[in-house]
Amino acid sequence: MFKINLIPEVKQQQIKLKKINTTVTTVTVIVAIVMGIIIFGLLFYNIGRKAQLSLVNNDIEKINTQLEPYKDLEATVMNLETGLKEIKQILTGGPKWTKFFDELEKVTPADVQITNFDIKGNAVSIDATGAKVQSIDRFIRSFSSYKVDDKTLFSDVAVTGYTVKDGKVTFQAKMNLVGGVLW
Repeated sequence: MFKINLIPEVKQQQIKLKKINTTVTTVTVIVAIVMGIIIFGLLFYNIGRKAQLSLVNNDIEKINTQLEPYKDLEATVMNLETGLKEIKQILTGGPKWTKFFDELEKVTPADVQITNFDIKGNAVSIDATGAKVQSIDRFIRSFSSYKVDDKTLFSDVAVTGYTVKDGKVTFQAKMNLVGGVLW
């Protein structure tokens, strides 16, 4: 049997072209709708994230406002913590100050009274009062030659100035504490 085509060829091309146009238009509309949904979804997601971020920032601001009175307390706690660390360092690794002051009492001549004592690192500064000018000499010799466990406790002992008033002498001395002798 023969197939007879009663539609002219031009008409067939028009129908074919119409089907292609309809398919392309449908696909384009579907893609446009999907893209629109995705864009609106991202837009709403972005708006939601901004709103959530705003709420979190407001909560942070409220908490910071509530914590404001505790800033002084925090600073005090930090100072206490630093002080405790320094005390621990003094107790564990630093000089044995009780032993040092016992030795200082032993090395100081009987006729000399220490009126001011300052130590920075290993540098020691002393203000003292003596019974006579000879007290200065006894002070220098005593501090220069004093030993603990056969180690000299002080080095570079020097009197930087003195005054005599009413038979008593006041003077200033500087020296270095030899490290490792008492600690």
